[in-house]
Amino acid sequence: MRRIIAALAVCAAAAGCTTTVTATPVPAGDVGTTSTKSTTSRKPTATSTPQPYLTETPVLEINEAATKPGTKLKFGTQGVVPAFSRYAKGNLGVTVTVESVKAPDADIDKLPLKEEDKAKLRGKNFFYVRAELENLDGVNFTGFQAPIFTASTKSGGFPGTLLGTSKISVTGCAEALFAPDTFTTKGAKFPTCRLYFGLASDPITSLRYGEKPYDRDPAKAVTWQS
Repeated sequence: MRRIIAALAVCAAAAGCTTTVTATPVPAGDVGTTSTKSTTSRKPTATSTPQPYLTETPVLEINEAATKPGTKLKFGTQGVVPAFSRYAKGNLGVTVTVESVKAPDADIDKLPLKEEDKAKLRGKNFFYVRAELENLDGVNFTGFQAPIFTASTKSGGFPGTLLGTSKISVTGCAEALFAPDTFTTKGAKFPTCRLYFGLASDPITSLRYGEKPYDRDPAKAVTWQS
């Protein structure tokens, strides 16, 4: 039986510090996460579709269509970033939003954490960071890994997050880590969501994208703000 290990990263936002608490392993069958119906679909294989970037990382360039480094956008505004899958490279449209809701006890109870870690979440807010990715060039982005943004809060600190080997799924926010095999046509969209938590009075106000060809330096990244 597969076992799931999760970690609770608790951040004191005002101090800007983070500590990590590793939870007791919990049998997968005892974790009440949202289930995903298993489907069988034919995925591109090395014999049917070339995978030039399976073992090599391509050089990504910021062309005229891409958002320039250092750009600041409002939440809900689409940015354009160069990206690649193991099959191809091209431009992706990226639109991010943040929703803050009081963390439901029912969802906290379902998380694969120790009781003392669950207690730290009660009374906090969940922050749903949603990203909608759009295939702008019609290239094969099958298996593209959903981006992780650097999140900052109103106070200048960092929100808490859950780290682990399994997808986190709560009401209103189900993680999708990799793009499906239908993410291959121009205009195709891939929505995903990542869960953070913190104080209602200190919400996420900034999300920074610093993957290549950008940089984690804010002056060379693309940043979305409230």
